Amino acid sequence: MSLPLLCRRQISLQRAIAGAGPNGEVIRQWQTIAMNVPAAILTYRARRLDELDRRGLAVTHVLLLSKPIGAQFGDRVFDGNAYYHVQFMSNLGDRDQSWAIYAAMLAPQDPVVNS
Repeated sequence: MSLPLLCRRQISLQRAIAGAGPNGEVIRQWQTIAMNVPAAILTYRARRLDELDRRGLAVTHVLLLSKPIGAQFGDRVFDGNAYYHVQFMSNLGDRDQSWAIYAAMLAPQDPVVNS
């Protein structure tokens, strides 16, 4: 089965930017980088990878994509239900047609407050 057939969910990639608060303080605001990107979201339960151990990363989910979306460490992904903190993105080596975002699910948040 091809990856595009597995990608039945829609995700949005968001990046934090510094903004000014009402009292002049610096606050973090989330800017949408990519929207409605087809993805498959899988719970990560495989054996620990040496690469993840060396980096000290906590990964709870893997998001599979058919194209790169420019995700970086510190970005977050929203699937309509939950937010995921991006740990790193990897090319799976299938002629640039298979990508994985390794992420940690964040505690439930109110999308209205954190958008």
